[in-house]
Amino acid sequence: MSEISNGLRNVNLTIAPSTVNRSGSAVLYCDYDLEGAPLYTVKWYRGEKEFYRYTETDADKTQMFQIDGFIIDEDRSNSTQVYLRNISDFKHSGNFTCEVTDDGQPISTALDVRTMLVVQLPSSPPMISVSHKPLDYGDTLRANCSSPPSRPPAILRMSLNNMVIGRTNIALVQKSQEPVWSDLNVETIVSDFVFQQGAGRLILACVAQVAGYESSAVLELASARNPIPERAVSAIGSSSSSVVPVAAFTSSVLLMTLILTFLVNNNNSS
Repeated sequence: MSEISNGLRNVNLTIAPSTVNRSGSAVLYCDYDLEGAPLYTVKWYRGEKEFYRYTETDADKTQMFQIDGFIIDEDRSNSTQVYLRNISDFKHSGNFTCEVTDDGQPISTALDVRTMLVVQLPSSPPMISVSHKPLDYGDTLRANCSSPPSRPPAILRMSLNNMVIGRTNIALVQKSQEPVWSDLNVETIVSDFVFQQGAGRLILACVAQVAGYESSAVLELASARNPIPERAVSAIGSSSSSVVPVAAFTSSVLLMTLILTFLVNNNNSS
């Protein structure tokens, strides 16, 4: 809070949300304590340009001043808040001001300033691409994570079995006036420790962060150390049925041998 004078106190501006997705809405709340004095005006500014005014003593209490890049919802705006719709211009990232003046003796004025950030979030979660070869101890994993266009560009972080294996170098992120794709390429050797952490499974995840918003993608990789699924065990077990005809054939041969031996012994005795 700043610039408090005389009786008017505790002017506090809140922007909700303070980070707005392009074409979204925000409400600017202005709280103040008049300490018993009558209200005269509440003025709202973007930068140094006034866009909304509430005057308590006027017949038409509200005035709106055109600013391109957002729409004031007059029905939802009053002496303590302004509702902004369709905030479509990135140039409105910056300072907003609420200035309150009372009608006391003497007149007092106080204001507060807060910052809004206008962003464009990715239209969908990040996408992961890898080779489909089953990985084993000592193999090299090559993976890419891509996030759809955003402003500012997404900060990407990739992890394997909950261990970070790559992240965006913020120092190399180029500022752009327009939304841009974000990419992260990772190349790492898969150690036996990584396999142990996943009990043989390999879970690759990518998280995209844009101005406090977060989205993610998860992919299970083909692993040479992944425990054999139960259905695979059943399949292997069923293949042992090919042994059954051999066993049956062996039993049949043994039975025929016993019968022949019995017949020969009977002939000899007669």
